[in-house]
Amino acid sequence: MAEPRPPPGPEPAARPDRTMSLAMRLALGFALAFASTALLVVGVQALLAERFGHVVTRMSMEGQTEDIFDGFVLNAERQVVGVALEPGDAVGFDDFFANLKYRVLDGSGTVVASSEADRRSLLPGRDIGEQAGFFGVVPIDGRDFFVGAWLREVHGRPYVLQLARSDRFELLAREAVTPAITDTVVLLGSLSAVIFALAGALAVRSVLRPIRSAEEAARSVGGRNLAARLPEQAMPAEIRPLVHAFNGVLQRLERSFQEQERFIANAAHELKTPLALARARVEAGFGEAASRDRLLQDLDTMGRQVQQLLQLAQVADVQAMRRTVVRPADVAREVLDHLAFKANRSDVTLQLEEPEALVEIEADAGALFALLKNLVENAIDFSPAGSAVKVTLCDTGLCVDDQGPGVPPEQKARVFERFWRAPGQTRPGSGLGLALVHEIAVAHGWTVACGESGSGGASFSLRWRR
Repeated sequence: MAEPRPPPGPEPAARPDRTMSLAMRLALGFALAFASTALLVVGVQALLAERFGHVVTRMSMEGQTEDIFDGFVLNAERQVVGVALEPGDAVGFDDFFANLKYRVLDGSGTVVASSEADRRSLLPGRDIGEQAGFFGVVPIDGRDFFVGAWLREVHGRPYVLQLARSDRFELLAREAVTPAITDTVVLLGSLSAVIFALAGALAVRSVLRPIRSAEEAARSVGGRNLAARLPEQAMPAEIRPLVHAFNGVLQRLERSFQEQERFIANAAHELKTPLALARARVEAGFGEAASRDRLLQDLDTMGRQVQQLLQLAQVADVQAMRRTVVRPADVAREVLDHLAFKANRSDVTLQLEEPEALVEIEADAGALFALLKNLVENAIDFSPAGSAVKVTLCDTGLCVDDQGPGVPPEQKARVFERFWRAPGQTRPGSGLGLALVHEIAVAHGWTVACGESGSGGASFSLRWRR
């Protein structure tokens, strides 16, 4: 005896969706990008300060020389006798006299102005003519100074300005300024990151708002509301092509759905009558051989209709086709051999004209067989006794010509419609054969057309792309 199965346990709870939203991703992306940029800028500045500190110092000192040159004091003979700096410019030399100093020398090397009582040259042992353009580290009173010398002519007389700045001055400036700059950068960086994140989130929400409206419109589309379309006008330019393409899909789906409804209605109508007749004959019994033959004929007609309906359903699925390299001449010979009995019974001759060169195309061999079979069979049905049906092959396609009554010009546009039959047509048929030909051609990317043969009959031409 089988053991009783334990009762099923509770279903595991669905795992929460931990996927990060697009808004959060962009917000974090903005913040990360800003932080990375800030770190990169700080790193580059630190590298430049480390690698090119002397260059930066020299450039800074050159800027100070302009203030000193502008402060030259001249005597009556237009000779420099001192320097009068602006109060803001003099602060550095007054408060940091031990770390920041200058000398002004005339052409003879005599110091005519100094930032302090000491009037010794900052470049002792160097001739006045060799000082202009000098920049380097010089020990002064046992301490290293950055010393630069700049030449300037005043009323035709040369003067050399010596400017010295110690490492201690730079260190004091950094110690005083760096914490403030660091705090400011951290504060501004944090605020900027938050602002960037909020701006990114708001921007994403603004972008996603029309997408959500499109989503709501898409949810309203169904089998009973295929006419609905997504709004395109309010969509961003980047998303509008996608929405337009989706609306195109909906339009094609609606058209296919309508065609399918017409197809089902027509199929039901076409099968209803022969089914009713067959049922009536079965209920009445087979009194005569003619009734039995008529019943068999009706069953054959329904069988052919069902077969053509199945073939139409198959060719509707383009992906299901098995395309291989096919020789149309071989398929044409198979079709003519298959229909030889029917042609002999109708006293119609079948002819095949092939090109000298071998023709090969990529196609579904079964579908090509069905296409050509329907064209030739249709030509046999409309050909008078003693006439011929000719199949002509060429590099670009094929033609099927008959010697029948032909197709009136006003009816050529409708011959490929499903279940369509010419007014007053008494020959048996369902109106699906040429529709199947058209569907197979469309599925392969071919074109099929109805024309007039040289004898006045119908001519159906098929053109493929090689």
